[in-house]
Amino acid sequence: MKKMKPLALFSFVIILLFSLAACSSGGKETQPNSQNTENKSTNEKPDNESSNEEAKTEEPPAEEETYDLDGREIRFSAWWDGTPNAETPEGEKALKRQAEVEKKYNIKIKHISQDYWETAEKFSSTVMGGEPYADVVMVPANIVLSLLKGGYLTALDDVMNVKEETRLSDQMIEAGSYGTGKTYGFLTSAPLFDNTGLLYNKRIFEEAGLPTPTEYIEKGEWDWDTFVDVTKQLTLSKSGSGKIDQWGLTGSAFSIGANTIYSNGGVIYDENAQKIAVDSPEAMEGLEFLNKLFNEYKVVKRDEGNNWEDPARYFREGQIAMYPTGLFEVAPRFLNQMEDEYGFVPFPKGPKADKIIMGQPQLHVNAIPRGVKDPKIVYKIWEDLQNFDTIEDDNLATAETWFSDEDSVNHALNTFNIMRFARYSGLNVEDTMWTLFNDVMDGKVTPAAGVAQLMPTMQANVDKILKGE
Repeated sequence: MKKMKPLALFSFVIILLFSLAACSSGGKETQPNSQNTENKSTNEKPDNESSNEEAKTEEPPAEEETYDLDGREIRFSAWWDGTPNAETPEGEKALKRQAEVEKKYNIKIKHISQDYWETAEKFSSTVMGGEPYADVVMVPANIVLSLLKGGYLTALDDVMNVKEETRLSDQMIEAGSYGTGKTYGFLTSAPLFDNTGLLYNKRIFEEAGLPTPTEYIEKGEWDWDTFVDVTKQLTLSKSGSGKIDQWGLTGSAFSIGANTIYSNGGVIYDENAQKIAVDSPEAMEGLEFLNKLFNEYKVVKRDEGNNWEDPARYFREGQIAMYPTGLFEVAPRFLNQMEDEYGFVPFPKGPKADKIIMGQPQLHVNAIPRGVKDPKIVYKIWEDLQNFDTIEDDNLATAETWFSDEDSVNHALNTFNIMRFARYSGLNVEDTMWTLFNDVMDGKVTPAAGVAQLMPTMQANVDKILKGE
């Protein structure tokens, strides 16, 4: 059975869940036709009026900047139609905001649905031709670096002071820089559904008389040692036949291996050094832990040929205590589909990490193609279409639909605070990483031998992408 890769999974759910505004080119260099001004009026008492009241200075609200782009069409591109749906409350609000933005800038906004797999060619060819097909493009994670290194993206820092003139958080500024020191990609926030952790079966922990992972976190004991102890105790023959019918853990070698590397402070690819980093002490220890979970401790139920469907099915059926998950999986794969209740926690802390860490392996971002006119104003148009003020409330509402207990909701929201960007998508290394993880899982190679054998291939692929080839 063909394995399902993380990028494909994220891309699928992005189409279902991710919605952001978008736009395109045309027009001329434009300056604001009105600027913020301060008009002060002073109310003074007449000289012949006896009063101890001090003169008051009133400052009316500053007028908002307006622009005149002369009716220019601003196009937003994504791999879905971003046009707001007037028949929903959210769509009605978005259309009202869009109308306000169109009036403010004297523009017309158009949403373009661009095929996901054809975005790279469309983006690059139209930039090379001098007429970018859109002003703001939602760029798939797997082509961002190629476009960046090829010189196809506009750096926001070249047209504005990003920290002072945008509402982007420091986390998003860092995320959009890819180790370059300039911000090329932008989002209101990392999507909650792209974050990861562990689902656990509450019934299994209760029957075993063990503290739940949430309780271990509260006691400051949620680390690899506790994890091993728990998975060993929960891997057993409940029937008494001697055949294991309940397991501590399940998941693909990739999903478990990525977590063991990230939770120990390691990464697959180091964005700052622009190097494959699976040979670091942190990553190597993570690979050793992966090997032990499968081959020494024997606490992982292996799939039966489908490393995407089988592990999730085992967990749904109540055979498994813990399952590494992307939050995007919760609603379609587990919500209202299990007899048992589940909870959510981060993957436990590794010995080389000083805190619990969640590795963020990918991020689709908005970007402005090189050659788009008035890129600063175009960015401001995008920003005005967003609702930064409701991000936290929206994430809370979403998490509350996924989980029935407050602790799980809080752990899901806390993934933003423990996030470390560890992106490798688009570097042509995923197939090789699948090979490495699977060979370690199957005991075909030691982690050291596997890394030594495969690292040169991975680094060569990275170097090719970084050279813009």
